[in-house]
Amino acid sequence: MSIAGQFAVEERKRSVPATMLAAVYRGVNDIRLETVPVPRIGSGELLLRVHTCGICGTDLKKIATGSHSAPRIFGHETSGEIAAIGNGVPDFKVGNRVVVFHHIPCGECYYCRHKTFAQCETYKKVGCTAAFEPAGGGFAEYVRIMDWIVQGGTIPIPDDVSFEQACFVEPVNTCMKGIETLRLQSGETVLVIGQGPIGIILARLAQKAGASVITSDLYRQRLTISKTYGLGSSIDASRADTVKAVRELTEGRGADAVIL
Repeated sequence: MSIAGQFAVEERKRSVPATMLAAVYRGVNDIRLETVPVPRIGSGELLLRVHTCGICGTDLKKIATGSHSAPRIFGHETSGEIAAIGNGVPDFKVGNRVVVFHHIPCGECYYCRHKTFAQCETYKKVGCTAAFEPAGGGFAEYVRIMDWIVQGGTIPIPDDVSFEQACFVEPVNTCMKGIETLRLQSGETVLVIGQGPIGIILARLAQKAGASVITSDLYRQRLTISKTYGLGSSIDASRADTVKAVRELTEGRGADAVIL
């Protein structure tokens, strides 16, 4: 039997359908729920049955501005379970719970050696797709994970971590890089302006690094949410002078670092 035939048999055994639903980007502010073919996988690849996918601010920006050609299926904060396995993939089993990065650096080139990973040619490639031009694919029911992402960007989810929690691996990883770049010292004061999801993550990571954190936002509702995560020192920027308030909270010094 050919390799393609083996894949077909395996997929039938695991009840992988021929088609799936996907949120397809068709143009500026034009997202349509469509039926599309389930992606086929090749040697060294995985098929992921999507459980949860976060909505990143960059997804919303792409949809609103038309910065990317259509059609595409976005979504890159993706977790799920493995539905099918291509030939030559030894480390995963059907049913494994994983979270997937849509692009990763090679770790070997000049740029990677100098830790400027975003310049790596491998990093610039998207290795997850549901259909059309690869764009992450998490806004669909199934995603094809390409071989280099299988090898370095597919992470098992611990049993005590939910799919929803696992979706935060990518944004938390991004925020962690920023916190490490700041090289915060214990006892320093950090002002985090903006308490959306990323702002809250940054503030909590700064706390864990030993900093004293002050948050501010124009929307009181966001500050109310951030307080539930232990971020009690907050400034309602719609009512208060933020600079003055920070000085009052720091004995006149001001913040040692500001994250915007």
